[in-house]
Amino acid sequence: MHGPDAEGLRDAFDAWRTADSRNAAEFAALEATWETAEGLGATELGRARSLRPAPRRLAWATPPRLAFAAAAMVLIVLAVVLRPTGAGPLPVIAEAHATSVGEIRTLKLPDGSSVTLDTDTRLEVRFDDKVRKVTLERGRARFDVRPDAKRTFVVEAGGKTISTQDSGFDVELAPLGLCLSSLRGALEVRPQAAGLSAAPEFRLDGGRALRFTPGGAPLAPVEPAGKGSDQWVAGMLVFNGAPLSGALAETNRYSRRRIVLGDPSLGALKVTGAFRPLPVDALAASLAAAFGLRVEQGPGGDLVLIRPPR
Repeated sequence: MHGPDAEGLRDAFDAWRTADSRNAAEFAALEATWETAEGLGATELGRARSLRPAPRRLAWATPPRLAFAAAAMVLIVLAVVLRPTGAGPLPVIAEAHATSVGEIRTLKLPDGSSVTLDTDTRLEVRFDDKVRKVTLERGRARFDVRPDAKRTFVVEAGGKTISTQDSGFDVELAPLGLCLSSLRGALEVRPQAAGLSAAPEFRLDGGRALRFTPGGAPLAPVEPAGKGSDQWVAGMLVFNGAPLSGALAETNRYSRRRIVLGDPSLGALKVTGAFRPLPVDALAASLAAAFGLRVEQGPGGDLVLIRPPR
């Protein structure tokens, strides 16, 4: 996927990666090694040893040569990590992490902070001596930041930079825009192009939430985070008067089998309660019972909510 034929192989690759959560995890681990080795090329040691060659087409990317290259990159990483005491900290630590559809996973970051990735989420981590940076490419993540007076913790998503020294917060990058929720501590929000030295656009205190349009404009004034909105890490989604269409858009993110509406007018029904998105059959049955509907099998295994005949 780093070679000249990547785009032509992308559909097949995406099908393989999403077929099994272990595939996504293995590729993320290999990609992290690749990106870490690339980062080492920018360090003083890497420049001294010419670890960053000029860009070129990866004509050598055949399986045996890739295996050799992966082994070589691991050796490069170990050579720097295992430097003698007094040689200074590793200048760049790069990692990539992803979850498959229906997977929720918590992992530790290099500084001891933790991040929980929601379903179908991908992010990249890049830490150095000055800043701890995470780039959220898609999905939703919860960060529990460990204090570090010397390095700001930064999340880049949706054209915004969210910075903090010590807090817990959610960042969601969805088709409808960016959503930030501070669970504890203060967050500062800036345009990504402005840099950390610029005055923040917004300051978000604990228990508050903020939404942006895909273009980066604030969708509404700073608002309280919805009650129960922090329960997704436990596999529970909470709705308070949400339209059924919107609730299904959220729950369908967790399964390849979707729940769809046989009648578009059903989308206006209001949903209040806590639901587990999986297993999808149980969720469909629960929603049908709540609204007096019936569940039918649709094409491709989807579950269709319909009004029963009178």
